[in-house]
Amino acid sequence: MKKVALLLLIVTSYVAEAVDINPYANAILRYENEVEHDFFRDRERLRLIARAGIDVKFNETWSTRIGLRTGLKNRQNVPAITIARFTEQRQPPNDIFIDRFYITGKFDNLKLNIGKIPWGTKQVSDIFWDRDLNPQGVHLDYTLDKNDTFSVAHFAPLDGATNTIGQMSIAQWQHKLKIKDWQWTIAPWLVNYNGQADADFARRDTAIDNRFVRLSTFIKKGAWQFGLDLGRSIESFDQFTDQGFDDQKNSVVAEIKHGNLKQVGNYQWHVRFLRVERFAVITEFAQNATSPVDTANTQGFDLRLRRKMGKKWWLGTRFSQLQRLVGLQEEGIRFRIEARYDF
Repeated sequence: MKKVALLLLIVTSYVAEAVDINPYANAILRYENEVEHDFFRDRERLRLIARAGIDVKFNETWSTRIGLRTGLKNRQNVPAITIARFTEQRQPPNDIFIDRFYITGKFDNLKLNIGKIPWGTKQVSDIFWDRDLNPQGVHLDYTLDKNDTFSVAHFAPLDGATNTIGQMSIAQWQHKLKIKDWQWTIAPWLVNYNGQADADFARRDTAIDNRFVRLSTFIKKGAWQFGLDLGRSIESFDQFTDQGFDDQKNSVVAEIKHGNLKQVGNYQWHVRFLRVERFAVITEFAQNATSPVDTANTQGFDLRLRRKMGKKWWLGTRFSQLQRLVGLQEEGIRFRIEARYDF
């Protein structure tokens, strides 16, 4: 037994020296108030988003990240758990699950992520894909030169905690231009989604095939950034003509952003206008942060302000007002006050 214990001690010491292990953890405490809906009950509540995990670097080429997160395991673009309710409403589940589990390989001009991966396609906003969703698949970046990168990805979006629904493929080219003090990034991309029927949880548009042409572009000067996300579905939806959705295939997000949170006392804010028609995105996977009304067939604006209060934490507020475009009229306001702390 002593020999086994000694052997384990030697192996553990060797592994600790052979790899670089870095734990991480952060938490967001959020007050949230949703009001002025026609068909949704007002909700006022206190919520928590917590993340923790480890980054392991094996050598200069290979590394991995394993992370846990709070939220709803069967609806993973909802990262928050409700810890207090100030209005009458249903208590949602409070889950903890594996948020990310992927391996990264870095070569001369190539970077590879494989596993339960983070979203890697460049975009100004999350209007097409909510970054709290981490699908199962592979993402590859190939750097052609200092101004050009080509990215491809193929993955299966999640249907609940473990199952998947459909297949998505993406190809994107990213080009940078320098014009005096301005830096302009242009990123056109193509998306192909093959739908799959009989989802258990992710049911909104996941049974429908859809294909998109998209453009994400932004121009920066100092602390200022002006950005656009544009997109159009190139599929036909004639079967939805009687609902008024057959030509609802365009999306646009315009953003003005200023500042950063690098130093204590720094401010960062953005103003966004968005208009997302019914089939311009896949409703189940689009951004969930702005409104409970819809993630598609909606338009409105989103304001956000944050201040770096200390070395490890910031305080912020966010205000969103959106309304439905076609069909049963609905609109609403979402107001938040939130603070994030990095441990």
